[in-house]
Amino acid sequence: MAKGPKRTEVLVVLKHGVKVGELYKAEGRGIYFVYDQGWLATGFNLSPLTMTWDDKPQLAWNTSLFEGLHGPFADSLPDGWGMLLMDRFFSSTYGEGTHLTVSALDRLAYMGDRGMGAFEYQPSAEKSERVAPVDICQLYAASIKVQQGETQAVLNALRLAGGSPGGARPKAILALSADGRSATSAFGPLPQGYAHWIVKFRALHEPVETGSIEFAYAEMARDAGVTMAESTVLSTPMPNGEVEKFFATKRFDREGDRKVHMMTVSALVYANYRVLSSIDYPNLLKLTQALTKSSVEVEKMARLMIFNALSHNHDDHAKNFAFLCHAPEQPGEKEVWTLAPAYDVTFSNAMGEHTTDFGGRNPGKPTRKRIVEICRDYKYLKAEEYIEQTLLALSQWRKVFTRLHIPHKAGEGIFNVLDKLHKDFEK
Repeated sequence: MAKGPKRTEVLVVLKHGVKVGELYKAEGRGIYFVYDQGWLATGFNLSPLTMTWDDKPQLAWNTSLFEGLHGPFADSLPDGWGMLLMDRFFSSTYGEGTHLTVSALDRLAYMGDRGMGAFEYQPSAEKSERVAPVDICQLYAASIKVQQGETQAVLNALRLAGGSPGGARPKAILALSADGRSATSAFGPLPQGYAHWIVKFRALHEPVETGSIEFAYAEMARDAGVTMAESTVLSTPMPNGEVEKFFATKRFDREGDRKVHMMTVSALVYANYRVLSSIDYPNLLKLTQALTKSSVEVEKMARLMIFNALSHNHDDHAKNFAFLCHAPEQPGEKEVWTLAPAYDVTFSNAMGEHTTDFGGRNPGKPTRKRIVEICRDYKYLKAEEYIEQTLLALSQWRKVFTRLHIPHKAGEGIFNVLDKLHKDFEK
């Protein structure tokens, strides 16, 4: 039997090569983090709502979540697909079931410099591999084998490219050329003209139009006034002669080779995203106001709330909202927080109702009246206007589908549901 991975007791946390602090495990007490003195002099508080800004060792605000990790570092770990690939690696490399015994620090060491967001962890559990160029067709074929359980081992290129993003659907993080025709490793300096993207594959049970429909949703969300990341559809010829269309979205936690500090709402407020109603929209608006202190950002959150409500996106859990922290540019300046562009916005039944609820008497069911009530606390919000804009954008779905060459029959079931939903929003 192969030896298990070396147990990680201490990790140095870096951002752009600058030491932020250290994570260490204290037996019987938990995982502590301590800021580096240099970072305290020149940096910023990684999570101002739940972390102290001093040189004292601190436990996570809620040690019962994230295996005891602090929110900012928990966000470096994937869930769903990425965690599956990580567990397959541990089991195939060190022995069946090894993944059940590895710690949160072991997993961060495995991620090294490959995680989402800005942080890197040393010592890394393995030397970073640069897999270039990347064959998207081959990655998709490998993802099918993993889903079918045909192989315990995972194609190395898939493990590295797909081991970071969250969410259940198979996906890969890649560097794409400007025309989207060439892909290479996202780990290492970007080639000229390339940018960081996330490419989503469809799951086994999903129809062939899945990627195109998510892109159509992104287009309608933009028409509704929602701030979305740049996105596209990659048409990829397969060996069997068919063409798969994969939804791809540009990463907003990267600016060229520069990494941007990003935190999900789950990590910011220690909300268990696997539980219904771990957070609600009224509190999301309050959080946005408290963190960003910007009416522009609060309006972005309100528009996203309304689009999720009217587009039947029940997968609106606490990890599907995020904020970006822009570091101070000059000494003495404060960091600036903004709401990240919307992502994972598409038709979803999830757990049968909105994962983030709307409060009030019937929290799981949004109505025009309830949304207007939520927005009333912010005099600058124009809820009625946003609702009408969103209804209009969604009503144009046939035109959008036609423009994107998606068969109307692929959307009829979705928009029959939306027609019934929208009756609660009639004046």
